[in-house]
Amino acid sequence: MTPASAPPRVRDRLRTAPDGPVRVLHAGVHALYVEVGGWCVGVVGPGAAQVPCALRVTDMRDIGGTVPPSTAYLGYGKLHVGSGTLSIGRLVGAYVPPLGDGATRKTGPVTVQATPPATVAGLVVELVPRGGIDAAAAARLVGRGEGLTPLGDDVLAGWLAMHRAAGAPTPAVDEVAGQARDRTTLLSATLLDCARHGEVLPEFADWVRTVGTDREPAAVRALHAVGATSGAGLHVGGVLALNQLREAA
Repeated sequence: MTPASAPPRVRDRLRTAPDGPVRVLHAGVHALYVEVGGWCVGVVGPGAAQVPCALRVTDMRDIGGTVPPSTAYLGYGKLHVGSGTLSIGRLVGAYVPPLGDGATRKTGPVTVQATPPATVAGLVVELVPRGGIDAAAAARLVGRGEGLTPLGDDVLAGWLAMHRAAGAPTPAVDEVAGQARDRTTLLSATLLDCARHGEVLPEFADWVRTVGTDREPAAVRALHAVGATSGAGLHVGGVLALNQLREAA
């Protein structure tokens, strides 16, 4: 099987988790998610969101043919799925880049205000006060919505990741995100953990690099194209974070 690439923390989780069968959480044409040591680890092909908790492969057919595999096994730091073994051949960076100079100043350029889907806007109006996200709002967001990554978690993840880009600590909200596993899906709880450690989707990282530049609109459109509402939720969370950071500057 072609070697996979993965962020460093995914490699470390595979190395430290106990050997043996692992539970398959979701198996599809473009992505597979399994539980490893209490966390979610994905295997994603080019057609899936390149989440920061996954191994990346060039062709998902290598791991299961036309039918996604229903069983997986971890042994000696390698994930065995379908008819092959996934070994990590290359490490990829998944960390959010630092915000550019002036991005969080009140006098800095205002980020692009793309119109989010009504479901995203409605959830933010309902759950987030005018002052932005705090620990209480974060607790209301966790687990709100449907799917593998509920929308409320996407918004919170975007907020956390933008604070990591700004180098701004958020201990109270971090604590809420760190206790999310009992209130949301395992994949979403894992992605919240990634966000509070500054690990993000490539599209989110691209947006952060372009904040306040003429390249930002295209980066925002690419982020909104991720999933049905996931990318838009991440963007709205990041915008909320930028607004709070600018108010505090």
